[in-house]
Amino acid sequence: MNKFQLVFSIALVVIIALAVILLLRGFGDDGTKAPEFEITVWGTDPDETRWRSLINTYTKEQSPNAKIEYVPKDPRTYEAELLNALASGAGPDAFFLSNTLLAKHRDKVQPLQEQSLGYTKQSLKAAFPDAVVDAVTGPDNELLGTPLYFDTLALFYNRDYLNTANIPLPPATWDELVNQSRALTRYAETGAIRRSGVAMGSSGNVAHAHEIMALLIYQSGGDIVNSANRASALNSPETETALGFYTAFVDPTKRSFSWNALFPPSIDAFSTGDAAFVLGYAADAERITALNPQLNFDVAPVPQPTGANIRINMGRFDIIALSRLTKEANNAWHFLLWLQERDVQKRYADARALPPARRDLIASQPPREYLAAFYGQILSARTLPVEAGDSLARILGDMIDSAATRQTELAQAVQRAHRQLAEALRPPDNP
Repeated sequence: MNKFQLVFSIALVVIIALAVILLLRGFGDDGTKAPEFEITVWGTDPDETRWRSLINTYTKEQSPNAKIEYVPKDPRTYEAELLNALASGAGPDAFFLSNTLLAKHRDKVQPLQEQSLGYTKQSLKAAFPDAVVDAVTGPDNELLGTPLYFDTLALFYNRDYLNTANIPLPPATWDELVNQSRALTRYAETGAIRRSGVAMGSSGNVAHAHEIMALLIYQSGGDIVNSANRASALNSPETETALGFYTAFVDPTKRSFSWNALFPPSIDAFSTGDAAFVLGYAADAERITALNPQLNFDVAPVPQPTGANIRINMGRFDIIALSRLTKEANNAWHFLLWLQERDVQKRYADARALPPARRDLIASQPPREYLAAFYGQILSARTLPVEAGDSLARILGDMIDSAATRQTELAQAVQRAHRQLAEALRPPDNP
């Protein structure tokens, strides 16, 4: 073989190899042609680049002929925009829903039936916490969506304030929180609070007030909704106890008094050093750091009742659900199930600095040290009852405000909230 023939033969082999590679890129692992499809996903995660990277990985590894577009939306107008788009028939194929909106928009979701595409509820329970599984599955074990993370409520604290007061450790119980808050609260000569020990007690200027109240009800042994008969469970001594404890922080006659309605929003107050403690989610850390990059803060697990044998925490999460209007149900569900995989879940949660949703990631190394407190609460976290939907925030907020301003007695505030929740839970009349 002369030199020309050798070069020609090598070139021919290279051309054939490239042709085979290009051809196979359009086929799946089993040799069948990978499906061609286009889907659009709407969400409240503002980072489009993060999603483009995830989608590129999916198309490269799973479905090279897929075209998936992620469209970030403003959280303040997201729900209204989504409903308008779905009503017009021009909505996305898949969309974010918070766990509190699942029941409200259940009729807009295309579920995945058990045994379809390899999904079983048992496999879901092995991968995700009980609170997540209960929220994202229906009565026939159908899957309503893919959870993206599982954030939990924790206690942010100002390290400098605790160090100055010679307090070696943050509080582990609510009684300890009251005592430390008293030691850290500062008053002006007029008696007004100059620095709050802990930012809680009201509703309007306390972030996540209704979730803190729900947590206290759960920890007191009470409940919010009786899931067996879809009835309000608020009218109980446990709710009254929780409400009394919470609102005591804004009552000047109580030893836990450390907050009032004149303070700025609680996360802002903590960020500027006007509060020593604040309850918040991991998602709040970004705002705290943005408001005050020099703040020396850390995070501890949310306090528990003194002597409690079982830890009870509060969590929340977003899912991606599939629209009933999509024409690409199987292909879109393939993408959503891929998003449940361990490596994908860790990559997404780490990128957002949020706790992961999967059980097998709880023991993994958090991308930031302060996240360890949130990770340790995932399995013991409960969520707001999905049956109550987004009306619960208003109902519990009104209950807090009426008691905090002493417009009504605790028992009356609880009874009114109970009636409001019972009305919200009542099925709509059939036309």
